[in-house]
This record gives sequence, structure tokens and C-alpha cells, in this order.
Amino acid sequence: MRVAQGATRTVFLTTRYAIKIPRCIEWRLFLHGLLANMQEAHFWRHLRSDKLCPILWRCPGGFLLVMPRAVPLSREEFATFDTRAFRCEGTWVVPVEDKQDSFGWYQGRIVAVDYGT
Repeated sequence: MRVAQGATRTVFLTTRYAIKIPRCIEWRLFLHGLLANMQEAHFWRHLRSDKLCPILWRCPGGFLLVMPRAVPLSREEFATFDTRAFRCEGTWVVPVEDKQDSFGWYQGRIVAVDYGT
């Protein structure tokens, strides 16, 4: 297992899953982590786009979110990846930051693994 630290969440990466929980180092970051988990769950529930890594399970209130673990993009893959084109999804824009660790490979396609604001 590997542990990754984001700005507002800690992510436990097992061989099969990415488990996201709010960071507990200060109250404000904890609240933002709860909101980030709730927002990802909201986007997944309402948009169900192939461009979003699916959410397999969530705890109400944003305390825990489980996604399948995606394979990270390599530096070379990200350098040639058109994030602007990826974001366009008909009448809406995929809410993903333009950074390498926001994307990964899942079931043969590139998906956003950290979406929302």
C-alpha cells in the first residue's frame, strides 16, 4: 500500500483501490477534504461520464470515498495529452485540474481521478 497526500485529502492506494479521506492536520483542511469527497460523489452520481474514474463506494458526509485504482500517466503520456480537449464534454466541462496526477488509465482509457474543485 502507498499513501499519497493531497492538499485536503489523504489517499490510500492499494493494488485495486484508491481510498480518499479528509486530511486531519487542521480543521479548515478537514472541511475542504469532506467537501472534495462530497463533490466528487455528486459529479459521479449525476454525470456518469466515461471521463470520470467511477466511485465504487462512499460514506455520507464525505468521510470516505473509494474508487478503483487507476494507473498513473507517465510524464511522456501527460506531455502529449490534450487536457483542454479532454475537459470538453458536450454542454459541460470536466472539472479537473491540469496536472499529471489528476489523470490515470482505467479500463483502457484516460480518466480524471481527482475531479471537482
